[in-house]
This record gives sequence, C-alpha cells and structure tokens, in this order.
Amino acid sequence: MRKEKAMNSSKYDQVKYSKALRFAALRFIVAVYICYLAFKIASADDTTMSKTLCWIIGGVFIAAAIGFGVYSYKRFHADLDDAKLKEEDTIEAVAEEADAEDSDADSDISVNKNI
Repeated sequence: MRKEKAMNSSKYDQVKYSKALRFAALRFIVAVYICYLAFKIASADDTTMSKTLCWIIGGVFIAAAIGFGVYSYKRFHADLDDAKLKEEDTIEAVAEEADAEDSDADSDISVNKNI
C-alpha cells in the first residue's frame, strides 16, 4: 500500500505543470469549438448547399474534433511526463548529496588531525 501511494505522488516542475494545464485547457476549448461548428454546419437550414452535403461536412468536422481531442489528451500526458521531476532534480536528493559531501569533508578533517 505504501509503495503505491509513493508511486502515485509524483512531484512536478511547477512551471511546466502549469504550462501543460494551460495548453490542455486551450486545446479543449478548440475541440469544443470544432464540435460546435460541426453541429451548426450539419443543422443549417438556411443554406444553398444540399442537406446531405451539410451532414457530410458536419461529420468531417466531428471527426476532426475527435482526432484533435485524442491528440490533446496524448499531448497533455506527454507534457505531464515531461514536467515530472526526476530523482536527481528534487530538493531532497540535492540535500542528501550535500550531506554526503559534508560527511566526506568531516572524515577528511579527522584524518588530517591525526597527522
């Protein structure tokens, strides 16, 4: 249970994380707008195009919106993976390295005192 909780609690670079969220929100808005256009085109009654052609164009726009939505989802998860901090980037890892270097320096000082 503890391992699962530790694995799920990833730490993120806050700048990259917020950038990923902003771009995901913008992509979501664009996908919704493409869906809106598709329904407007498909349900157009006051046009000189045939109703069948309106439905076909609307279907193409729906397919484009779905494709863009899938792309946005994959891109968001790729951006999140990029925003995850690696073990060597975390503050705790840097602090542990500094402690290790301090203990090495202390051992060097004690050796020099014996000389």
